[in-house]
Amino acid sequence: MIHIYDKILDTIKPTATERKKIIDFSDKLINIILEYANSKGVDIDCRLVGSMAKKTSLKNKADIDIFMTFPLSYSDDELKEYGLEFGQYCINRVNGKSEKRYASHPYITGLIDGYEIDFVPCYQIKDASQLKSAVDRTILHTDYVQKHLTDKEADEVLLLKKFMTSINTYGANYKVSGFSGYLCEILILKYHSFINVIKEAANNWHMKFHIDIEDYGTCDNYKDPLIAIDPVDANRNVAAALSMQKLSEFIVAARNYLANPSIEYFQDRTIYTSDKDLINIFNTRGTHCYVLSFNVPDLPTDVIYPQVNKTMKSLEKVSKMYDFRLLEKGYYITKDNTANIILEYEVDTLSNVKIHHGPLIQDEKNSNSFKKKYPEAYIHNNKWIALSNRKYVNVDDMIQDILKEENMSILKLGKNIKKEILDNYQLMKINEFIEKQEDISELYLYLHPNYLLER
Repeated sequence: MIHIYDKILDTIKPTATERKKIIDFSDKLINIILEYANSKGVDIDCRLVGSMAKKTSLKNKADIDIFMTFPLSYSDDELKEYGLEFGQYCINRVNGKSEKRYASHPYITGLIDGYEIDFVPCYQIKDASQLKSAVDRTILHTDYVQKHLTDKEADEVLLLKKFMTSINTYGANYKVSGFSGYLCEILILKYHSFINVIKEAANNWHMKFHIDIEDYGTCDNYKDPLIAIDPVDANRNVAAALSMQKLSEFIVAARNYLANPSIEYFQDRTIYTSDKDLINIFNTRGTHCYVLSFNVPDLPTDVIYPQVNKTMKSLEKVSKMYDFRLLEKGYYITKDNTANIILEYEVDTLSNVKIHHGPLIQDEKNSNSFKKKYPEAYIHNNKWIALSNRKYVNVDDMIQDILKEENMSILKLGKNIKKEILDNYQLMKINEFIEKQEDISELYLYLHPNYLLER
């Protein structure tokens, strides 16, 4: 398989020329910042960090992260103020476009010559005991990987990242809840090669599996699906953002790969389907599927995705409260910022009445209370039961009613999307929804959840 991996690397690894171009470009930006900071009498240093600095950046996926490091003597307010000012100055000098973003504190992102560059202020720290914010660790991460990861192992990281990307388990953001780039580097530092990671995951990994390459002994402090102690911080689990779902998917994909080690696992899988095919599958399932669609604000994915997920789970809970049980559910957000929540019910119409089970007849006190609440209650064996009219007998009426402003308090909605739902939403049955969509790939994946894990 070695020759195959070399062939894959030819397509996913930046060339020396491409890498030099990015490094030189970063150096140019760093020099602009340093000269400006010096003119202001501000004592800082600048570093290129992240995957580009560690030689673990996939081709055409360069994340250019320039960190401005301040002495610990600077206040948090000074760090924020200078960080935004220096980043903005640099972007303006090279005629780029800027956007303010937020992590543990504000930072500036610039779009310059086709590259997206983050200018992030942080503190100059020697070890994790000096941490003032989460981003301060990034310099330590870069230093650790540069010191311990060989060039050959950096290539193995690229293979692992590409494999994970193709099966949609790469990315620690909320949208994916998968493996971060740093976690991939730790896995290679632990197992030394892509194939070793695959074999270990397929054969030995289990829930709450421990990885502690510096032997800190702090794994038992965590209860996450995978525990990988940060080599530069004994009190941090690098895999904290990894969901059980994505860990399980990676393990299964690893087993599938070992059974069929195809080069296709390093390629994006194309989805071939049609409206007719999807409608036929939903019709064959015999369920009653609805899609709730609404616009969402143009905010970072880690802000919007949790709120849409929260809304979906709240709709599931309320549905269950009114006796409409979901077979399955899901959601996705399109490029034009439309959220689509898929609610697939086993039945969407119920009887007009429902049974309430009351107390045993020998429980006189509670029997009297039950009879008072339900005057038409009657005895069934040794218990009281009663029939009452349902509030909703079909799903459509239920959803439409609970999405009215006066009733919406029953739901737990994301704060940034409540107004969007109130202003305008659409509720469609699945067949109608499919016919109106230009891109139905997400619906295909909803119906075929193992599609990306197999080749």
